Amino acid sequence: MKIRRVPIALRLFLTVLLTTLVITTVSLGVLHWTMQKNFARYVADVEMQKLDHVISNLAGVYTVYHDWGNAIQAQILQIEGTAAPDDYDRLSRWWLRRQYDIALQQRYFQENTLLSVTPSLNQAEQSKPMLDAEELRMIKLNLPSEYQPFEGLKFPLSANQNVFRPDRKTETRPTDPASNPNKKKQFISMPDRLGLSSRLSLYDANKQFVVGEPSDSPVSYRPIMVNDKVVGYLGLKPVLDQDDAISINFFSNQKRYLLLVYGLTFLTSLIAALLLATYFKKPIQRLLQGTRELTKGNFQHQVTVNRNDELGDLSTELNHLAVILDQHEQSRRQWVADTSHELKTPLAVLQAQIEAMQDGIRKPTPEHFESMLRQVTSLKKLTQDLADLAQAEAQQLKCYMAEVNPWNVVLQEVENFKPKFAQADLSVSVQGEGANLQLDIDRFKQIMVNLLGNSIRYTEAGGEVRVHTEQSETEWSVIVDDSPLGLSDEQLSRLGERFYRVDDSRTRSTGGTGLGLALSGKIAQALGGKLSFEHSPLGGLRCKLTFPKQLNK
Repeated sequence: MKIRRVPIALRLFLTVLLTTLVITTVSLGVLHWTMQKNFARYVADVEMQKLDHVISNLAGVYTVYHDWGNAIQAQILQIEGTAAPDDYDRLSRWWLRRQYDIALQQRYFQENTLLSVTPSLNQAEQSKPMLDAEELRMIKLNLPSEYQPFEGLKFPLSANQNVFRPDRKTETRPTDPASNPNKKKQFISMPDRLGLSSRLSLYDANKQFVVGEPSDSPVSYRPIMVNDKVVGYLGLKPVLDQDDAISINFFSNQKRYLLLVYGLTFLTSLIAALLLATYFKKPIQRLLQGTRELTKGNFQHQVTVNRNDELGDLSTELNHLAVILDQHEQSRRQWVADTSHELKTPLAVLQAQIEAMQDGIRKPTPEHFESMLRQVTSLKKLTQDLADLAQAEAQQLKCYMAEVNPWNVVLQEVENFKPKFAQADLSVSVQGEGANLQLDIDRFKQIMVNLLGNSIRYTEAGGEVRVHTEQSETEWSVIVDDSPLGLSDEQLSRLGERFYRVDDSRTRSTGGTGLGLALSGKIAQALGGKLSFEHSPLGGLRCKLTFPKQLNK
């Protein structure tokens, strides 16, 4: 079964889109969950900020009695007198709520400064324009001029301190000034709009419940400090519950907002993923088209991708590869043309000589046969050089390594070439020393024959050829210098190419086939060395053949 092909642009599009959706889903889900878990507690923490006066009063109570149980019991007995055991729990909760009422009145009178209140309601409203309806209603009570703000209970209570104690059945606030015939300070219960007093609870320093409203749900705590020491905690039960109507409505609205954010995120991710996939798809298609052109043999094709990233680097390398392939193709064509030309010349000469003998123009004399044999020998050498060069380029050239002193080979070959040096009217000098190297002596001799023959072929009559050595701790080199004919830098850079001759006007007999230096360079690489070309101090060409000494190891 054939597997369906998924384009890389589609994979990139789906990857970006799905990754964004997963991250968004998880993030919004965690946000919604943490909001449900912590929102009620957050509201309670905010409400706890309004209980500073209560905490301050409770710290003052503890300073007097040094124990919460003693403080509650003493104050209930002082205010209520004897209390039945059944009423003690109710009175204890009333005691904590009364602390809240006292603190609320203290804060109210501090903020509104009722000591300066006049019977004129308009003046009161002008002096405190931010009063709400309940506070305005309290001012409308038309309190007598001798009314003083309630300052809270003074502990321990004195016997003559008159305290307003509400009826146990109903707590009402007196609105008629005549109800206080003695005109003492009255305790006016303040409105508890936030319902904080019914959710308060008191804990000791170990967070053990003391009095108030117990709660099974997590409670927000505020420490009660006396002399920089925690003596208790004031707890506040959260007003919100996940299951009540207000919370359900709130979280329902939040869920709609989160869904809206999710939808916008999905749309944004869709557009971003599409643009990103398109951004990568276009250069990839160009690179794909460029490779198709290369497979068709169109090495002139260039890919244009103007990007400063890996795709831009890939397009640059692809264009560089196209240039190299084009050069190799041109070289291959030149190789074929040069090879056919080099083979055609001796074959044509040999064919003409044979036809002349067949026609009786030339007689089959030993001289004519010797001329024909020279053409055959030239063809044999050419084909052998071509075969060796092909093997060397394919790294299949066979070499039989042995420990030899290459300087002895150099001296022997120079001696063999002396007649040719004399015939070319060239002087030769030899100076150097050898070293024991691991070499194929026949291949090394083949290189020296090519180098010496090249010097004879391209050095002008009356010139000089100098052979010497250089060596270091790691390398041994033999150098062949000759005098003019000199070379330009461009000609020097092309030495070693197949069928390249410096002087194309020379005949094959004087200029060679152009394979000698190319083959010598390949053989040197096969033996572990290298052949380099430089300008000679004598004015001609310097051929430097170098081998590393570590090959002896």
